[in-house]
Amino acid sequence: MQADVNSKGHLVLLMAPSGSGKTVLLEHLKSVLPDLHYAVSYTTRAKRPGEEEGKTYFFVSPDKFEELMSEGKLLEVASYGGNRYATAKSEILEPMSKGEVVVREVELQGVRSILGILPREQVTVVYIDDGNWTALKKRIISRAHIESEELALRHQRYIAETAAKTLADKVIKNEEGRLEESKEKLVAIIRNIVNNTKDA
Repeated sequence: MQADVNSKGHLVLLMAPSGSGKTVLLEHLKSVLPDLHYAVSYTTRAKRPGEEEGKTYFFVSPDKFEELMSEGKLLEVASYGGNRYATAKSEILEPMSKGEVVVREVELQGVRSILGILPREQVTVVYIDDGNWTALKKRIISRAHIESEELALRHQRYIAETAAKTLADKVIKNEEGRLEESKEKLVAIIRNIVNNTKDA
């Protein structure tokens, strides 16, 4: 079932396997285009060091998550790693109804759910491609200690997300040594969407 939103609004979904540099690119985008609406998700997972409530995620208990679902406040829901993730309708539909460009960092489950809810012409999927699993595995391990079971789950997600790259409207190759180029490409893509949205 598709949601009824103002045709002037647009949603950008950033999708990438873990360790692809998606967060770094998103933070750069926020610094260059701070006036866009950056949707914040709900999660039942524990807060990690350095994460701020309402900036990275809204951290809630499983019971609160169920309450939000039962009240119909969530646009899409995804589960992985034993935790649940979701985006509130207010974080996407409300700003879109005002003609705003909304940017959302999202996993594959979320991409598929949202594409089934919003008109396809109002959504742009940007895939961040950082090469093969070996390179990503090294980056993931270097960031923090990770259990072998969790690493295996991320590998499975990497395989699924790589296969789903065909869902993307734009692909940014963020391979080793190409970070600055990737930053420029992402900003250029979003600026083009903003300009097209204003002209609509």
